[in-house]
Amino acid sequence: MSLLALVAAAAAATAPAHSLEIEHRGANYAVDYVTHVETRSKAIGISPSTRPSSRRCLVTAEIAVERRIQPASGGQAIASRLPGTRSFTQNHPGDCRRDGKEAAKLVASKSKAIGAHVRERASADHQDTLAAIDAARNFAVN
Repeated sequence: MSLLALVAAAAAATAPAHSLEIEHRGANYAVDYVTHVETRSKAIGISPSTRPSSRRCLVTAEIAVERRIQPASGGQAIASRLPGTRSFTQNHPGDCRRDGKEAAKLVASKSKAIGAHVRERASADHQDTLAAIDAARNFAVN
C-alpha cells in the first residue's frame, strides 16, 4: 500500500499547477507550469536530560516552477526552470521526525500560497515563453 501512496504522490508532484493555451505566429502551444518542492528539516536548540527541552524542528519548503511548452500538433516539449524560488518555513517543538509528515503538512497548509506563486510566475513569464518558442523555431530552421 505504501508503494501505491508513493506513486500517487509522485504523480501529483508532476501534475501541472497551472496550464494555458497560447497562439504564436500561427501555431498553438500548451504551456504547463509545474511546481517542484524540496523540503528539509533541521533540529535546533538543546535537550538536556535534567532540564526542560528547548529543542525545536525547523521545516522549510523551497518552491520552484518549471515551464513546459508543448506544440498542440505534438512533438517534443521545451522545459526550463524559471528563475526565483519561494520559501515557506514552520517550526514545532521536539525533534524532527524522519517520516516527512511535518513537511507534507507544511506544503498542504501553504497550497493556496503555492498556487498563487505559480500563477504569479506564469503571468510574468509570457514574454519569455514567446522568446523561448521563437528561439526553438530558429534553432530548428537552421
